[in-house]
Amino acid sequence: MATAATILEDIDDKFCQCCLCFEQYKDPRQLPCFHRYCGRCLDKEIDRNNGDLRCPLCQQEADVPEDGAQGLKKDFFMNEIIEFLDLKKSFQDEETHECGDCSQIVKARSYCFKCSEFLCDGCHQYHMTKKSLKEHRPYLLTLGDVKSKNLTLKKLSSLKQAPMCKTHPDDVSRLCCKTCGNIPICLACTYGDHQSHKVEDAISLARGKKEELRSRLAVLKESRNRMERLAEQRSKLIVDVAEEADKKIAEFNHGANDMLGKLGDDLKIVRVKRSVASKEMMDKWKLDRQHRHDALEEKIESMRKEHARLEKKYKNDLEASIRKSNETYGKEESKLVGNQTSVQKQTQDGKALIMNEKGNKVDQAKAAFDTAKMAIERMQNLIETGSNILVSENNWTVIQNTDRVCVASEPLIRELGGEFPELDKVLEYSQVRLSLGRAEKMKISDKPVIEVTIEDIKRMGWSTRGVAAAPDGTVVITGGMDGQKQAHISVIELDGNISKQKLIASDQDHTHCTCAYFRNDEFAIATYCNGNIGLYSTDKNSYHSTDLREVFNKEVNIMFITADGSNDQIIVGCQFDPVLYVLNGKLQFTRTINLQRIIQSPGDIVVNNGTIFICCVSSKSAYAVNMEGGLLHELSKPDSTKCTMPYSVCTSNNGSVYVLWAAIYTSSVRDCVITQYNPDDGSLLTTTPVRAVPGWMAAAEIDGAEKLLLPSQYEGMLRVYGLEEDQ
Repeated sequence: MATAATILEDIDDKFCQCCLCFEQYKDPRQLPCFHRYCGRCLDKEIDRNNGDLRCPLCQQEADVPEDGAQGLKKDFFMNEIIEFLDLKKSFQDEETHECGDCSQIVKARSYCFKCSEFLCDGCHQYHMTKKSLKEHRPYLLTLGDVKSKNLTLKKLSSLKQAPMCKTHPDDVSRLCCKTCGNIPICLACTYGDHQSHKVEDAISLARGKKEELRSRLAVLKESRNRMERLAEQRSKLIVDVAEEADKKIAEFNHGANDMLGKLGDDLKIVRVKRSVASKEMMDKWKLDRQHRHDALEEKIESMRKEHARLEKKYKNDLEASIRKSNETYGKEESKLVGNQTSVQKQTQDGKALIMNEKGNKVDQAKAAFDTAKMAIERMQNLIETGSNILVSENNWTVIQNTDRVCVASEPLIRELGGEFPELDKVLEYSQVRLSLGRAEKMKISDKPVIEVTIEDIKRMGWSTRGVAAAPDGTVVITGGMDGQKQAHISVIELDGNISKQKLIASDQDHTHCTCAYFRNDEFAIATYCNGNIGLYSTDKNSYHSTDLREVFNKEVNIMFITADGSNDQIIVGCQFDPVLYVLNGKLQFTRTINLQRIIQSPGDIVVNNGTIFICCVSSKSAYAVNMEGGLLHELSKPDSTKCTMPYSVCTSNNGSVYVLWAAIYTSSVRDCVITQYNPDDGSLLTTTPVRAVPGWMAAAEIDGAEKLLLPSQYEGMLRVYGLEEDQ
């Protein structure tokens, strides 16, 4: 592209050619993307598109003025080039023109931009010597200037004088009325129609506009350079995506092979043990038989019947023992074989998932870089146009075009000044974990094994809206008090005492908060109504947070939270919102998870091994979804007509999923049901009726065994239910 510093002689004829009609521009107009076309060609495009206008080159949409293409900005830069080419052609072809002074029809040798007339040799010399025409000399273009082949647009623009005042045609416009949109006026106008308007000297205003433009161009060039560097990394990133996928598959195969090898070894050991046990019992039976035979030999006659009876009895006992042994070891063998099949299927599914993500991520990388390439082209047009304005000596060109370039640059700078988060995640693959078969059935005690009153919470009248436990057994309960602008985080001992406590101030009445264990000594805390997400340290009894209202620039009504410390994820959700929001350990928003249409109003969630389990209020069901929001399966409902609402969900160390079901809209102690599920397929393992307040539930290791914690909402009670393997 030609610039204001380009020698006019070097401009290619095609540069002044419209790409629509392939002729020299006629009344050239610029679109907001800074591509130029003939005015009449744009009118044809508007008619062809039923009144709409889209740039034929870059497809950017443009607003159509009421008077069509005539309302678009004139291309001052191309007009000056075309004007020079017309003068150059007239000089070189030695065309005859009427002299502006003597009116003779002669071959023109110069052109006066102040008179806007061609001059003969005599009148040219008169212009050069006459004192009264001294002011005309800087505006003369001679045949020699054209033939010198070193005339630039910058020099050509300096030959043109400031425009004449439209109100006082004999006066030069040396002032600019900013009130009327930067129109040129003369000094006399300041005593007339523009008397009370904001007026500035054209030269000073142009100088300031140039400074503003220089600053804006520097920002644009830096953004362009950064985008070009990013584009150069495209090929390497795509190769890295493929290599990372191959690496993940190799690691996955290695882990699966190791696990299958260990399962095979365990299976062999079990089969050998079963064979050895049977042989030992048979050998013992034979030895006992011989001893009995020897002992009864002397009494054979008198004891024959007794001998036969005892032999039959011992034989039956032997068969029963062998059957029991076969059942015991057969059950374990069946479990190991099932685990082998499960691992093989999970291996195949994991490979398929990674290969599918590989293709998607390559497409994401290509799409991101194609977008960056188009943005760089648009930015280059804007930079070149601004550079031409910057070097122009025509103050009115600077005044009337700088604002347009600055306004057009704002969205480009915002678009290209940020990062590309989709590229940050392109090398991250889904975590595929192998699990060994179904979870063991657990028997839940029908009555609490521990039941204590937390006196401080009961005395203060605080509610309980969340419970969580760390691997070391530390229990945290959160909640608040209706009508108060504060919530509480309390570390609870199983004797009912509070060992540590943190109060959270809020700008909202009825403040409550819920919680989830994150990692180390940290618990993730979500505060209802005011949108605060924070981390609480039990060791330091400290709390820090971020406000999601400022992140999303809207009110956020958070209702539940879960966390996955191993993957640096905190997941929160809002009431009646089928979208989950993911933050990292620095409380920075990273992405959203869009749930399926059937899950319109989540009530409580928990994440475990890459699966999110959700209690849905609207459908009165519980579901399992993956980390992208895809539905895996629905958890079976308990066979009860009373307990139809899933209130809370949690997971245990052995991988089981527990859901607390209760009657709809109840807060009193009543019949509830705790269900245990296999996490792999959502099948129901156990169902246990309990007397509890529908609320929140968590699993915790207490005295070396896992138990379920169920705090009441309003009475300050903590009930602990035992878990034992169901034989």
